[in-house]
Amino acid sequence: MAAEVSQQSLAQSLQQTLSPNAQERKQAEKFLETVEQAEHFVVPLLQLVNSSSTDDHIRFAAALYFKNFVRRRWAQSEEAEDTISQADRQAVKSELVGLMISAPKKLQLQLGEAVSIIADNDFPEKWPELISTLVGKLSATDYHINNGILQTAHTVFKGWRSDFRSDRLYAKINYVLSEFTEAYMQVFVTTDKLIDKHANNRAALQVLLHSLMLLCQIYYDLNCQDLPPFFEDHMAEFMQTFHKYLVYANPQAEGDDDDVAGDLEEVKASICEIIELYAQRYEEDFAQLPQFVET
Repeated sequence: MAAEVSQQSLAQSLQQTLSPNAQERKQAEKFLETVEQAEHFVVPLLQLVNSSSTDDHIRFAAALYFKNFVRRRWAQSEEAEDTISQADRQAVKSELVGLMISAPKKLQLQLGEAVSIIADNDFPEKWPELISTLVGKLSATDYHINNGILQTAHTVFKGWRSDFRSDRLYAKINYVLSEFTEAYMQVFVTTDKLIDKHANNRAALQVLLHSLMLLCQIYYDLNCQDLPPFFEDHMAEFMQTFHKYLVYANPQAEGDDDDVAGDLEEVKASICEIIELYAQRYEEDFAQLPQFVET
């Protein structure tokens, strides 16, 4: 069975799942249901998502199938046979971060859900290198790469917002804080400086404000369960920057569509969420609250 699973056969079947012919779609779906039980199915599927020479519709279908495959089969239990080999599991985790960073946004959304599922099951015990890999790929100059990294980090962290408190959750958050916060703050400070530097460059601002929006979302993720000492120690610096962008105005930063929130509006909305969190949960430590109330 494993020998039958190739990028070519997967691409052909995924193409057929898009066919207007119901019989052809049904046959393709049946073939995929059969071959996904093969031991080495998932790696060529992920490679197909990464194939820039493949038709975009097939790549998207592959990303969607990969996400649903991970949802169905990644979690391990004693009741069900594990059809994903440990070698394939490691190969997926090794490739997925880089692919998430470089993939077009349409594919990122599908891959991001898969990353979240895998991280929920494996991180940090079976995926200890995840955060160091993300930190190691951060760039001092390429914010398109950084946005992919920040989006991946937010995808991994955002589930903490609704999670019930537990020893395992706190161990996971503390692990991330120890590996991630110094690099996070460096990117945060640099992004602020670059926004000032490129205040008249509309294209650069669009990318940088998207970075700032992701940084704000991650700030909330990292503070949603408790106030970490790192953020308590650096609260004045962060809050000064948050206040700056809460009142920030620049025609070059305004969105093109009046009906859709632009990146600056999303930054301000994310900052409001952070201030509300701090006001409700950490008011005694939140010395800067009056400044925001008066804004």
